[in-house]
Amino acid sequence: MTESGLKLLLEKQQSLLKEFLDFSQRQFAEIDSVGLDNLLSQKDKCFEDLQKVDSLLEKWHQRYNRPFKADEKKIDQLIQDLMEQILLSEKEFEKIVGLEKNAVSLEINQLG
Repeated sequence: MTESGLKLLLEKQQSLLKEFLDFSQRQFAEIDSVGLDNLLSQKDKCFEDLQKVDSLLEKWHQRYNRPFKADEKKIDQLIQDLMEQILLSEKEFEKIVGLEKNAVSLEINQLG
């Protein structure tokens, strides 16, 4: 791990977050349960990769403890924007899943 490696780590994190956002947005359109399971599995793998990169970034910051350079700041801002988009997408998905669960519960109650 070198001081100049920060930009590479940030770029890797950005790439993984783009991939994660794509999975997050695609889960809305997936209607097949097998397809959704596969998508969620890929999303979990992507999350694990993000955790590894995050760990490396933490180690980098502990070792070099310096402010971002201009190009690193730009990437970091893009990362923050992606994280915000992911958070919104995930909250929306949770809301939709919650509504579907409520609808199923109502249907079950009507049957009983």
